[in-house]
Amino acid sequence: MTGEIKVSGARIDQLVGEMVRIHGEMGQALDELKASLDLLSSRWNGEAQRAYALAQEEWNRSMQELHDELDRARRNTQASNEVFANTARATKRLWSE
Repeated sequence: MTGEIKVSGARIDQLVGEMVRIHGEMGQALDELKASLDLLSSRWNGEAQRAYALAQEEWNRSMQELHDELDRARRNTQASNEVFANTARATKRLWSE
């Protein structure tokens, strides 16, 4: 398979913006879900309350991992865009001399 991959700095910036927006929307939706669950779970006791607390702890850990990975992907995407832009500028200078 042959072909070209074309990437522009503007498109990468747009991608990073979309990543930030989606991450924010996910956070808001999850906060709303947790608020609803907190209201419901406040009525539980005994084993149900303990099971929910354990599940919530696992959920919190998983969400932190997801947050960390999304943030890492955003940072790496931004860094690659900076490398791309710097390389393009250096190449342009080299050919214009």
